[in-house]
Amino acid sequence: MHSPHFESLTSVAARLKRREITSTALTRALLDRIESVNPRLNAYLTVTADEALAAAREADAQCDAGNWRGMLHGIPVAVKDNIAVAGVRMTAGSALWPDETPARDADVVARLRAAGAVLLGKTAMHELAYGTTGLNAFFGDTVNPWGPRLDPGGSSSGSAVAVAAGLAFAALGTDTACSIRYPAHCCGVTGFKPTQHVVSATGVVPLVPTLDHVGWFTRGIDDSKALWNALGAQGSNAAADLPLECAPRMGVLASGFANAEPDIARAVEDALVKLERAGATLVECADPQWDEADELTRLLFREAWQSFAAPFNTQPERFSAELHAKLARKATIAEGEWREALQRRTRFIEHMERIAGNVDVMVTASAQTLPASLDAIPPDYDQLASRNAALFNLSGQPSLSMRCGFARGRWPVGLLVSARRGHDARLFAVARWIEAQIAPRGAMSTYAPE
Repeated sequence: MHSPHFESLTSVAARLKRREITSTALTRALLDRIESVNPRLNAYLTVTADEALAAAREADAQCDAGNWRGMLHGIPVAVKDNIAVAGVRMTAGSALWPDETPARDADVVARLRAAGAVLLGKTAMHELAYGTTGLNAFFGDTVNPWGPRLDPGGSSSGSAVAVAAGLAFAALGTDTACSIRYPAHCCGVTGFKPTQHVVSATGVVPLVPTLDHVGWFTRGIDDSKALWNALGAQGSNAAADLPLECAPRMGVLASGFANAEPDIARAVEDALVKLERAGATLVECADPQWDEADELTRLLFREAWQSFAAPFNTQPERFSAELHAKLARKATIAEGEWREALQRRTRFIEHMERIAGNVDVMVTASAQTLPASLDAIPPDYDQLASRNAALFNLSGQPSLSMRCGFARGRWPVGLLVSARRGHDARLFAVARWIEAQIAPRGAMSTYAPE
């Protein structure tokens, strides 16, 4: 079998269905690659090799019997370590639960299993999902395969790296401010968070329930749509699922890249030029109320302290110095301020829905910074990494990061594409059109050089 590690999920699924390859052989190939590459990257905290091979053999038996379940059948995937997999250790990247073993699958994992996916293991993450880097004081740092000691983004660091480095065809993650879309930007893959609550968060360790989303990483839009069809399509707005009949109308959040690093701004501007030449109508969006969004996000993160207040007060030694300081700051936010922020969020959602109502999608840079060195994280890094993406956690709107170019000739740059609540399927349709214009077949098919 030729090396399949960087094939698309949809391509491999088609070959599995035709029985040109088997899930068992595919799973063995990825397990071998994990054994070889993971020690350098630390994408996986736990590899479930025996369970994965058993699931792969079962998937093959079902295919041989004519029972093909769909695009995820027999496909090896990974799961972020704050999402429960029955019988498998779940640390959430924290010293609080070094040996926690859930008895039940998270709802999203149960749906993966029902679709026939093969679970390879649990991926590394920032401590308790509260951070934008691959740093972890307890389980070691996760490294971006695009460069030595390069930050992969966080908090879903390992999931992004697993997909970028050919260690999984897809990986689940979580996103509270940017934790799927920023790692996708850093690692040059596609990261999607759906409309809030369409994909269940039951069985996921909460951080900020008001803002938490479950989503995933893949190598392209069609692959991401395949997961959507299996995990979340039941929540889609049916009218929004119609195919595009003409080039889309795009609302540009220019302030999201005007203040970004110059190489990011150039890459996004170049992509927008290509899209306009291909027929897209570009219109300037109304102000998304950046300062209001920053303030509301800050206040709502009081819930992070609420989520971990008991162990924070009784087991402070089980928190890193970084996280202890963050939670201590959130503990100072008064309950009344938090409750008022919840009410203000309703008005912010209405504002963002009005902006989105006049266009097919909203577009901007996925982040305002390129990945930093893990050895020299700037003091404003969290803000620059999360500010653009966090708008859409606050609004609950579907949002994805897709690679649109490169900075300095070598680092991937993400384009953030978002839509109205419930219009996830329309978002995929437009993103697929965008992908065809800015990444014609073969033009940007390479992934991380690791």
